[in-house]
Amino acid sequence: MRTFYALLTVAVVAGCASVAPIKLQSGDTCYRCHRVIQDTRLAAEIMDEGDRVATSYPFRTSGCLAKYLKANPTGKSSTVYVTDYHTERMIEAGDAWFVPLTLTSADGKKVEQDFAAFGSREDANRFRQDVPAKRWADVVATAVVD
Repeated sequence: MRTFYALLTVAVVAGCASVAPIKLQSGDTCYRCHRVIQDTRLAAEIMDEGDRVATSYPFRTSGCLAKYLKANPTGKSSTVYVTDYHTERMIEAGDAWFVPLTLTSADGKKVEQDFAAFGSREDANRFRQDVPAKRWADVVATAVVD
């Protein structure tokens, strides 16, 4: 019985010690490209667990974060989050499914390819049925650093 309580205590302490993502707001600035986050359904974030303080690095989109990570791999103390397009909640990138989408700038002149993230493969397939959903490792691997 003592072993059970010891394991329970360790699990509770470990659960409380994890860092939760910070809800990103429209108007926040992207850490990589320094553009304004306009659509929070596409936003992403790195939570870096430092010695005593967790630091949040916001990104405009999953694609922008993937480009950053390809050029700057993170350490083991970092957790990568993306926004579930359907629920608008932050989820770990490794648990998400991604489908490509086309973004157009506010003035309608610039078009770029990016991704919408979903917490389930079914939601991703419902969003866009003409392309297969990708996993986070594939999104990072195919990111083109500019």
